[in-house]
Amino acid sequence: MTLRNKTRLFTFSAAVFFALLAVTAISLAQAKSYREQLEISYQYSLNELAESLESIQTNLSKTVYSGSDEMLADLSSDLYSECTQAKSSLSRLPVDQMNLGSTFKFISQAADYALYISEKAAGGKEITEDEYKSLLTLLDYSDKLSESVASMVDTCNSGGKILGSNVRNSANVSVSHLSNTMSGAEEVFKDYPTLLYDGPFADAVLNKEVQMTKDKDAYSKEQARDIAADAISKSADELSFDGYDESRLECYVFKCAQQTIGVTKYGGYVAYVLYGGRVADSSISEENAVNIGKAYLDALGYENMAETYYMTYKNVCVINFAYTVGGVTYYSDLIKVGVSLSDGNVVSMEAKGFLTNHTQRKPFEGEISSIDAATALNPHLTLIGIKRCVIPNDNGTESECYELHCKSRDTNEEVLVYTDAHTGEEKDIQILLYSDGGTLTK
Repeated sequence: MTLRNKTRLFTFSAAVFFALLAVTAISLAQAKSYREQLEISYQYSLNELAESLESIQTNLSKTVYSGSDEMLADLSSDLYSECTQAKSSLSRLPVDQMNLGSTFKFISQAADYALYISEKAAGGKEITEDEYKSLLTLLDYSDKLSESVASMVDTCNSGGKILGSNVRNSANVSVSHLSNTMSGAEEVFKDYPTLLYDGPFADAVLNKEVQMTKDKDAYSKEQARDIAADAISKSADELSFDGYDESRLECYVFKCAQQTIGVTKYGGYVAYVLYGGRVADSSISEENAVNIGKAYLDALGYENMAETYYMTYKNVCVINFAYTVGGVTYYSDLIKVGVSLSDGNVVSMEAKGFLTNHTQRKPFEGEISSIDAATALNPHLTLIGIKRCVIPNDNGTESECYELHCKSRDTNEEVLVYTDAHTGEEKDIQILLYSDGGTLTK
């Protein structure tokens, strides 16, 4: 073979080698990209599953506490829907690898049982003691499975990969693979402690016509600036105009340091004070914060506001106030106030619920007594206290109710059962969650 041919053969071989190398590199890159996309998909489904299991646990709890056939039928129907969603999320996961075979079995059984209870309640048939015990059993397993899957989510959020066979359960977790490609569904659980108790009905009917600003006179930007300055104890020249909020609750928006203040164009009400800073430490009590918040609302002209619940997060105590007059709490008319536990200053306030819903109402006139309402309670609940309240309905109307504060004899959980003061119908059930930071509900 001549030197020229040898050179040609070498050149051709080198070209083939580098071509194969390039193809291999591209294939490896494509495989890596596919693997990363699959990992993201798995983690997204895992987050969906965790959210569904939490809803299943909540609906099972409410089903256990319900004493009304109508409420039981509605809850069981919701439970069936949540189980169906959970099974859909689970079907997109490598079930065997993640030790979730028993989870699929549980969800299927819970869905079937929910459908059975729903049909029985809708037919006016009584739930037996054995069926009640079966619900308690499902609730117990639901708690354990929800905790286990939430632990898997935490593992993924800490760097564990489902494809790396690292996500198993809370008792056997190995996190050796670190990843920056976290699922978008992680946002579902981000800053979870900030989900504050706003009263049972904080988000209800906020799309209806704003009651407090209709037929009110328009305020100028300068007048609104003075009101905003007073709300944060600053002089007007320290505030800068930040634009006009054109939502249903039309507001002038001002900024001062890390606070943003919205003042309604019509009526001149302080709608919100937002805070973007941090509070480094805590030196005053939550009880002091509640008193400070109440005095702050009085100074703004929001009178007859009573503290319902509060939650402390990152050294800010957020107190939820509801309009209360004549011994009746109006849960539609809510205002949240955030008080710094470092110096006692009010750093945030949100009154959109109050401004949207507050109006003059007729006196509370229940047709049944609170004693009659209490006698219809689930027999497994012990009554702690009763108060009168008005709650919003999904269709924009309101219902006069008795709020029955109860404790379960089986689980020791505390619940709020809302019973219609005219019909005796159970309107809603809320489960109270106590923590060092305050009170949550679900």
